Amino acid sequence: MRSKLLKMMKTRSKINYNYQTVKISQSRIDRGLIALPRSLTRWFPDHNTTIRVYLGDSLIPEVKNYTSHTGSTNESRIGGLVDWFDTNNIRDGDEIVIQLIDEQERIYRLIAENDFIIKTKELQDGFDRSQDEDAALEGVVRLANWTELDNSKVVLNEYRRLVDTMPVRRRGYVSRQSNRTRERTPHNLRVLLGKIYQGHCQVCDFTFLKTDDTPYFEIHHIDRAEGHQPQNLIVVCANCHRQFEFANVDHTFNNEGWLIKVNFNQSFYDINQVLLNSRIEDFMKQTHI
Repeated sequence: MRSKLLKMMKTRSKINYNYQTVKISQSRIDRGLIALPRSLTRWFPDHNTTIRVYLGDSLIPEVKNYTSHTGSTNESRIGGLVDWFDTNNIRDGDEIVIQLIDEQERIYRLIAENDFIIKTKELQDGFDRSQDEDAALEGVVRLANWTELDNSKVVLNEYRRLVDTMPVRRRGYVSRQSNRTRERTPHNLRVLLGKIYQGHCQVCDFTFLKTDDTPYFEIHHIDRAEGHQPQNLIVVCANCHRQFEFANVDHTFNNEGWLIKVNFNQSFYDINQVLLNSRIEDFMKQTHI
């Protein structure tokens, strides 16, 4: 008797990343296996073999038996999971996130969806609390390694997350000796903006490299009294920054509150806004049942 093929449904992701899960049944739990959807078999070998699997957020992969759908069954399976199911209290109807870590070396990750979301949010919280730019850059790398995406994709995903979630608040002050100075842009946002625009001014596109071969740029707060909500920030060169501060300036915003044009003393410029110039899709979860 042929096994029933898994069905797939899409729902909105709870995090700013796409991911795929398999909903597990009690019969599979009892047998200690996960059945894989045909859509994911491209990640796996086309014959029965062993694979290495990270279970949960473990840093050490375990060897597991893999059965290809081309064999006697009509589905691909990863076996030897009884102990992991029991230890992690996996129950009927729970969803398991499946990640491809290294296709050539046959390395994968299985993790309960709730644990995957918690771990992702922990990494995002750490990134948001970065104490300097080096720590923020390392936070991007950690998220890239965890989500199996390249750094540039993580940068855009995290920027979109902050656009959607950061509240608008009044910009605070910090004391420096006897002077009061406005808060600097948070390290995570400065790193994201620097990576997205590669140091190019969003107004005039000018950039140059410093002696350490990194691009020089400044961050302008469109409303100097408002906080660091991403829509209030743009990457600028020193010249445009001074024009924002001292010239006669007219701003044009779109209906979503993005600055799209600026006028310095009758010189008009379009503002390069990456989220307005790229195709934006919802983050989705694919669940295989």
